Amino acid sequence: MLEGLVCREAGPDDVPDVLTVRNAIFPPLTPEQYLSDPHMTCALAHLHGEAVGAIPLSLRRFQLAPGVVVDTAFENAVGTREDLRSKGIGSAMIRAAREFLAGRADELMVYRGGERSVGYRFYLRSGHRDVVYLRQMVLAEPARGEADVRHGGLEDALAEQPALLRCFAASYGHCGGFPVRHADYWREALASTIYYVVPHETHYFAYPASGAPQAYALAGVPLRPSDTDRAAVLEFASAVGEEGARHVLLGVADYAAARGLQVCTASCADHPHRELLRRLGFREEPRWMQTMVQPLDPTALAAKVCRAPEALRDLRVRYWAPFGDGLLFEGARARESVTVEGSDELICRLLNLRLDVVSAYRHDLLSIINGSAEVAERLGAAFPYTPWVYHHLDYI
Repeated sequence: MLEGLVCREAGPDDVPDVLTVRNAIFPPLTPEQYLSDPHMTCALAHLHGEAVGAIPLSLRRFQLAPGVVVDTAFENAVGTREDLRSKGIGSAMIRAAREFLAGRADELMVYRGGERSVGYRFYLRSGHRDVVYLRQMVLAEPARGEADVRHGGLEDALAEQPALLRCFAASYGHCGGFPVRHADYWREALASTIYYVVPHETHYFAYPASGAPQAYALAGVPLRPSDTDRAAVLEFASAVGEEGARHVLLGVADYAAARGLQVCTASCADHPHRELLRRLGFREEPRWMQTMVQPLDPTALAAKVCRAPEALRDLRVRYWAPFGDGLLFEGARARESVTVEGSDELICRLLNLRLDVVSAYRHDLLSIINGSAEVAERLGAAFPYTPWVYHHLDYI
């Protein structure tokens, strides 16, 4: 580590230093904009008293599975002064964040693209691993058509947040992979700092055209013409299945066609409306981004996410991975010990309910000391694979 380097949590008096680093790298924020997120903290690096690196962290309650919620710290606008990059400052800030977030967050998380980039390799080196892969789907030539929707703006959407919450739960309540929705979530999300950096106009499409919303889509159109020629579907959901989702997507397409815009939205392997998007003519682009995680305390996280502790009641389960080893779970009447062995990514996936344990064991990706197929099945019941979805509304 560089002599004279100090990494610690930033406080309110450090905001000028945070923004000195951040704004030299990314589109600038004012102090008021940065402080508008009440859940923001930051890992800050000083070298000989001068600010040289910053990792802003937004603390979010995050759903891994239905009824399984963890505390996460989402990294964003990560940067080191240009002349001091590749000298270990970023890694030192991650280590500091792990220390000061102990007891406050279960995991570090980041939305990151560019799997062949230096930035992606930095996250791998610092202990993050991929748990879901995301891609954009693009409707390049949207057509005018009939959609049973009403079209409004941001305030119209915010006035109907209870309906949005109901529709979202119907579409995605069986999934994980997103910050927990609550009655005022959309107001908070659309005031996030990302929308200062990339300003846009919010459009709201509700199905049916009259009456209580049964489905909705939120679309963002950038206010800077140079940003994109696409209208981005930030989120859509339906309480009445595919029919409602189809109408709101057609509503976005109709609006975009009238203005010469393409339509894009985010998707992944488990998205419940992926086939609908394909049938509507959305084409899949190469994978574009992933959610990466780093557990801060694997043992505590395992206790929090275990779905069926009775399946492991007579087992003491340890884990082994290149990043480390330790206790994974101890049953109430533990008499036997087993050790789950796997790559860093597999253990991270298991801890985030993103691994089919039985399949991984069968294909020798995951091994178990003193284990068997029956033990793998019990572990699979305790840590079951959960479909994850991503909504671009949540990007930070």
